[in-house]
Amino acid sequence: MNNGYIAAPITEVLVFRTNIRFKKDLRQVGPFLDKQPGIQRWNVDREDSDKVLRIEARHLLPQDIIHLITRAGFFCEELPE
Repeated sequence: MNNGYIAAPITEVLVFRTNIRFKKDLRQVGPFLDKQPGIQRWNVDREDSDKVLRIEARHLLPQDIIHLITRAGFFCEELPE
């Protein structure tokens, strides 16, 4: 039965501990995150002691983000829910 309803892909929120501390660090990781397909939105809370990277994404695994951030030269570890 087709009711005309099309489900939107689910957006996941991924949260990581990083060592992204400064604006220059954001300029360094930004291009990697901006170019990654599936990332809809991201931000880093530099005031938090864990320098939390929060990503809203579709069809990405935490390992994909960890690889991306470490390739940019930073520490990245998934935070437990």
